[in-house]
Amino acid sequence: MPRSTNKAIARARMQYLGEPRAAALDAVPRDGSLGLDTCSPEQRTLRALMALGLFNRSGYWQPHRGLAAWGLHTLVAYDIIASPRFNRLVLITDVPHNVAPYLLPSRDGGSSLPGLRLEEFRGRRTYLARHLPTGAQLVITGNPSGTWDGKLRPSPRRDFYAINRPLTGFERTQLEEVPEMSEDAERLLAGLTCRIAAQDAEGRWAIGNWFSDPLMRPGWLGDQGEDRYKKQLQGSGHQWVFRWNGFPYVEDVAASLTASPVGVSGAIARDAGDHFEVRLGSATLRLDGQRASVQQESEVTS
Repeated sequence: MPRSTNKAIARARMQYLGEPRAAALDAVPRDGSLGLDTCSPEQRTLRALMALGLFNRSGYWQPHRGLAAWGLHTLVAYDIIASPRFNRLVLITDVPHNVAPYLLPSRDGGSSLPGLRLEEFRGRRTYLARHLPTGAQLVITGNPSGTWDGKLRPSPRRDFYAINRPLTGFERTQLEEVPEMSEDAERLLAGLTCRIAAQDAEGRWAIGNWFSDPLMRPGWLGDQGEDRYKKQLQGSGHQWVFRWNGFPYVEDVAASLTASPVGVSGAIARDAGDHFEVRLGSATLRLDGQRASVQQESEVTS
């Protein structure tokens, strides 16, 4: 592609994803899209698995117990920019040493994405990880560029499972419990992961890492205590349902998956009154969340 086109795509990624300029330029794909969903099948599966971990929290709405037990839901309380590339997903954060332990399995048996392994630690702030079941790469870095030219070093955490550690029996059980999903459904769920910090370039919607509104709009959801953390993503095959309390607004999530140019190609949203539906091919993702309009009306009448 012409250099000017690359720069235009990078600028759009910066506006919609919040990527630093160097990271956005490095992530421009060859197909002329923004590249949020242009990836290998292995990457798409990894991202869909991450969505199942991020958006299930134990103790609420009886979510899938196995998925909730992964403990990844805590990550939505961190400022993380997802920078998707064709062969890897880069997570840019100012606290990589806090984020990595939620994803990488270790001897302490805490939160983790089953099958993820530490491949290398570079410089002082970059973890290169490989997901054994899919072969897909996940990078956690504190470098705004999303790159890792630093020297190969020992990991700050010596107990992370290394790349030569095969799947444990427990991990195999965890992965066997994952519901089957169609390819179109997988694309939608992967899309949720890649848009955790997305927002509209014109300020009409924002995801805000699932804990705050960067647009500071009236009608804020308010302090709902622990209830604001409720999340459940469940389903199988073509049909999936995502329920949550608190931020973001349901309209915003639907827009992030369907609005041009940031949405999943071919995905459309339908307002069904008490919920939104996002459809892609044969797959349907039902979105049950609170509406911005309802919150604003409540504030006006109170």
